[in-house]
Amino acid sequence: MKPDVLVVESDISAFAIADRRLRDRFHLVWAPSYEAAHTAMSRLAFDAVLTRADDDPSFAFISRASSEHPAIPVIAIAQWEVQGDRAAASGATDWVSAPVNFHRLAAVLDFVVVNAQRQSPKLETHGHFMVAPA
Repeated sequence: MKPDVLVVESDISAFAIADRRLRDRFHLVWAPSYEAAHTAMSRLAFDAVLTRADDDPSFAFISRASSEHPAIPVIAIAQWEVQGDRAAASGATDWVSAPVNFHRLAAVLDFVVVNAQRQSPKLETHGHFMVAPA
Protein backbone atom coordinates (compact mmCIF):
# COMPACT_ATOMS: atom_id res chain seq x y z
CA MET A 1 0.00 0.00 0.00
CA LYS A 2 1.28 3.45 -0.91
CA PRO A 3 1.93 6.01 1.84
CA ASP A 4 -0.83 8.62 2.22
CA VAL A 5 0.51 12.17 1.84
CA LEU A 6 -1.65 15.21 2.54
CA VAL A 7 -0.72 18.04 0.17
CA VAL A 8 -1.70 21.52 1.32
CA GLU A 9 -1.94 23.56 -1.87
CA SER A 10 -4.46 26.21 -2.88
CA ASP A 11 -3.70 25.78 -6.59
CA ILE A 12 -5.30 22.62 -8.00
CA SER A 13 -2.94 22.75 -11.00
CA ALA A 14 0.11 22.60 -8.75
CA PHE A 15 -1.44 19.68 -6.86
CA ALA A 16 -2.18 17.90 -10.16
CA ILE A 17 1.46 18.23 -11.22
CA ALA A 18 2.66 16.81 -7.89
CA ASP A 19 0.13 13.99 -8.10
CA ARG A 20 1.18 13.12 -11.65
CA ARG A 21 4.89 13.09 -10.69
CA LEU A 22 4.52 11.18 -7.39
CA ARG A 23 1.52 8.85 -7.89
CA ASP A 24 3.66 5.80 -8.60
CA ARG A 25 5.03 5.89 -5.04
CA PHE A 26 2.50 7.88 -2.98
CA HIS A 27 -1.24 8.38 -2.61
CA LEU A 28 -1.66 12.17 -2.53
CA VAL A 29 -4.69 13.78 -0.90
CA TRP A 30 -5.49 17.42 -1.69
CA ALA A 31 -6.24 20.01 0.99
CA PRO A 32 -6.98 23.40 -0.62
CA SER A 33 -6.49 25.36 2.61
CA TYR A 34 -4.84 25.15 6.01
CA GLU A 35 -8.21 24.66 7.71
CA ALA A 36 -9.09 21.83 5.34
CA ALA A 37 -5.72 20.27 6.14
CA HIS A 38 -6.29 20.51 9.91
CA THR A 39 -9.72 18.92 9.52
CA ALA A 40 -8.33 16.11 7.37
CA MET A 41 -5.47 15.48 9.83
CA SER A 42 -7.89 15.21 12.73
CA ARG A 43 -10.09 12.69 10.89
CA LEU A 44 -7.74 10.56 8.80
CA ALA A 45 -4.37 8.88 9.20
CA PHE A 46 -1.60 10.31 7.00
CA ASP A 47 2.00 9.24 6.61
CA ALA A 48 3.23 12.77 5.84
CA VAL A 49 2.12 16.31 5.07
CA LEU A 50 3.55 18.44 2.28
CA THR A 51 3.10 22.22 2.33
CA ARG A 52 4.67 25.44 1.11
CA ALA A 53 6.78 27.52 3.48
CA ASP A 54 6.57 31.00 2.09
CA ASP A 55 4.60 33.26 4.45
CA ASP A 56 3.49 33.66 8.07
CA PRO A 57 0.29 31.58 7.69
CA SER A 58 2.33 28.69 6.25
CA PHE A 59 4.76 28.77 9.19
CA ALA A 60 1.82 28.93 11.62
CA PHE A 61 0.30 25.88 9.91
CA ILE A 62 3.59 23.97 10.15
CA SER A 63 3.87 24.84 13.84
CA ARG A 64 0.29 23.83 14.64
CA ALA A 65 0.37 20.65 12.55
CA SER A 66 3.65 19.44 14.03
CA SER A 67 2.56 20.16 17.60
CA GLU A 68 -0.97 18.70 17.32
CA HIS A 69 0.14 15.68 15.23
CA PRO A 70 3.76 14.99 16.21
CA ALA A 71 3.74 11.51 14.64
CA ILE A 72 3.03 12.94 11.17
CA PRO A 73 6.13 14.39 9.51
CA VAL A 74 5.67 17.77 7.82
CA ILE A 75 7.74 18.47 4.71
CA ALA A 76 8.02 22.09 3.58
CA ILE A 77 8.71 23.47 0.12
CA ALA A 78 10.71 26.69 0.35
CA GLN A 79 12.13 28.99 -2.31
CA TRP A 80 14.99 30.21 -0.15
CA GLU A 81 17.15 28.56 2.47
CA VAL A 82 16.05 31.08 5.11
CA GLN A 83 12.43 29.95 4.58
CA GLY A 84 13.46 26.30 4.82
CA ASP A 85 15.33 26.99 8.04
CA ARG A 86 12.33 28.88 9.42
CA ALA A 87 10.06 25.96 8.47
CA ALA A 88 12.37 23.58 10.34
CA ALA A 89 12.35 25.90 13.35
CA SER A 90 8.54 25.93 13.15
CA GLY A 91 8.43 22.14 13.35
CA ALA A 92 8.92 20.82 9.81
CA THR A 93 10.72 17.50 9.71
CA ASP A 94 12.57 18.47 6.55
CA TRP A 95 12.30 20.82 3.58
CA VAL A 96 13.04 20.84 -0.13
CA SER A 97 13.80 23.79 -2.34
CA ALA A 98 11.59 25.24 -5.03
CA PRO A 99 11.37 24.77 -7.92
CA VAL A 100 10.74 21.21 -6.84
CA ASN A 101 13.03 18.40 -7.90
CA PHE A 102 10.49 15.57 -7.68
CA HIS A 103 13.15 12.85 -7.38
CA ARG A 104 14.57 14.64 -4.33
CA LEU A 105 11.08 15.22 -2.90
CA ALA A 106 10.21 11.52 -3.31
CA ALA A 107 13.46 10.54 -1.56
CA VAL A 108 12.73 12.90 1.35
CA LEU A 109 9.16 11.61 1.63
CA ASP A 110 10.38 8.00 1.57
CA PHE A 111 12.90 8.73 4.32
CA VAL A 112 10.53 10.56 6.66
CA VAL A 113 7.70 8.06 6.16
CA VAL A 114 9.95 5.07 6.95
CA ASN A 115 11.43 6.88 9.96
CA ALA A 116 7.98 7.86 11.28
CA GLN A 117 6.67 4.30 10.84
CA ARG A 118 9.59 2.98 12.88
CA GLN A 119 8.73 5.37 15.71
CA SER A 120 4.97 4.79 15.84
CA PRO A 121 2.79 2.45 13.77
CA LYS A 122 0.14 4.13 11.63
CA LEU A 123 -3.53 3.63 12.31
CA GLU A 124 -5.11 1.80 9.41
CA THR A 125 -8.19 3.24 7.78
CA HIS A 126 -11.08 0.91 7.00
CA GLY A 127 -13.88 2.79 5.30
CA HIS A 128 -14.64 5.69 7.62
CA PHE A 129 -13.08 4.06 10.68
CA MET A 130 -9.50 4.05 11.93
CA VAL A 131 -8.29 0.78 13.45
CA ALA A 132 -5.09 0.29 15.43
CA PRO A 133 -2.85 -2.42 13.98
CA ALA A 134 -2.98 -5.79 15.77
